[in-house]
Formats: sequence, C-alpha cells, structure tokens
Amino acid sequence: MAKFVLLTSLSILVIAFTCSSAMRVLNETPIDPNDPKVVKIAKFAVDERNKQVRTKFELEKVNAGGTETIPDGTVYQLNISVIESEVYFTTRLVAVLVHPDGSKELKSFE
Repeated sequence: MAKFVLLTSLSILVIAFTCSSAMRVLNETPIDPNDPKVVKIAKFAVDERNKQVRTKFELEKVNAGGTETIPDGTVYQLNISVIESEVYFTTRLVAVLVHPDGSKELKSFE
C-alpha cells in the first residue's frame, strides 16, 4: 500500500510539473541517471537553488529524466532526490538549460 501511495504521489508531481512548467519538454530523449555529466548538471541545479533561496539541499541521486535540444541549447529535466538539513529525503523536479558554450541556467526547481 505504501508503494502505491508513493508512486501515485510521484505521478501527480510529474504531471503537475509537466503541465505547469514554462520549460515543458515535448520531444524528450531519456537520460542515464548515472551519467557523470547528468549528475554534474543535477548538482549544479541543487547548488544554484541553495544560492538563490539559502536552502541546504544536498544531492542524493538522479532518479530519471530527459533532454531536448532547443535553439538556446539543451534542456535537462531531471527528477532528483535531495537531502534536506541532513534529516530527510525529498524528490524534486528540476529543469536546467545548458547553452552551446557550456554555461548552465537553472530554469525551475520544484
């Protein structure tokens, strides 16, 4: 029962993120959550969020995600797990735009 509730909650979050995000990715290419490049992008998202709102998130892992190439670069939409205040895990949905020059821009962190 607990797994069903967790999966249902996660599904609702993914649907809400997809419907509400300004960076909705329509033709997403799946990513390897263990790819060091993807992990580095997820770490960037967490670090940027910590700077912006003075949180103390720590990246635990990348769960899943995808990319889409757009004229401004490549958008990475990632489902990540973070530790908050060394107390508990939460799941976050993030979008990072990686520009052709390699610079990164956090587009959303929900």
